[in-house]
Amino acid sequence: MSPTVGVQTFKPRQQIFNQDRTQATSQFRGLLSIVQTRVFAAGAVAALVLGIGITQMIQTMTNDLQQRATQLRAGNIAVADENVRLLATRAQLSSKAQVVALAGTKLHLFEPDQKQVRRM
Repeated sequence: MSPTVGVQTFKPRQQIFNQDRTQATSQFRGLLSIVQTRVFAAGAVAALVLGIGITQMIQTMTNDLQQRATQLRAGNIAVADENVRLLATRAQLSSKAQVVALAGTKLHLFEPDQKQVRRM
């Protein structure tokens, strides 16, 4: 195998310096016409405005949802406190002392004495 196969000598590119710049500007001027440039600019501005509008809409919706979540948490805490209060009230009302007191005042019932109880 020979090491020179497929190897080419380096030839630097030559740059042509032309003092006439009208040729260089005319090459770029032909890429987009004035109408195409205006349409492109209008589309870019419309896309920018649309993007900003969608971003603001999403931000507003996020803020509304955060406020709603805060309100629901506050309501949940209030319901939990009410539940604790009601459980305490139920425990107090179902206690033996409370039942005996209400039975004596409202229904005129009383616990029997030892001599009133007969066992068979």
